[in-house]
Order: sequence, then structure tokens, then C-alpha cells
Amino acid sequence: MADFEAASEHLIAYLAPREGSWWVKSLRSLATIAAGLMTHDLESGPSVTDLVVMRKDTGRPVIRMSAGTLAEASDLLRRVRDDLDTMRVEEFVLKWRRE
Repeated sequence: MADFEAASEHLIAYLAPREGSWWVKSLRSLATIAAGLMTHDLESGPSVTDLVVMRKDTGRPVIRMSAGTLAEASDLLRRVRDDLDTMRVEEFVLKWRRE
């Protein structure tokens, strides 16, 4: 496979705060705290983090999606980075845009 070019040559993945106005972000934070107090699970509640996959050459986002709880976000980022290293760009985008 000498002609294989991994998606990681062209794309980068990272976690970023969810987009939204200060009001929406405040409500998400309050909901997360409330859910944590009620369930004794500090990671429950609405997601405050997005997974972003961006083109290295232009900085343009290709994929932006909710990453879930902090534990889910960490696992999602690991899976995405593994796929970036083992798939071509077209394969990666097809798979993750359906997720």
C-alpha cells in the first residue's frame, strides 16, 4: 500500500467548547451541575464539548458534533484519531458524517 495516504495527513481532530450564546452555555452548565447533584454522577447532563475535525491547510471545520459527557468525549476523540491514522480522507468523512 505504497500509495496510502492517511486522513491524518490532511485533517486534525480536537475537543472544543460547544458553540452558543452565553445564555445557552450558562443553561448547559447549570443543567450539568443539576444532573450531577441528582444522580451523583458528575459527568451526566448535557454535553458541553464538541468534537471538531478540521482541515490542516485551511483551518475549515469538516465535522462538528456533540462529544457527549467528558468520558464519552475522551473515547470519541481516541476513536476518531485512530480512524484518521488508518483511513483515507474520503473513507473517514463518509463514516463520521453518518455518525
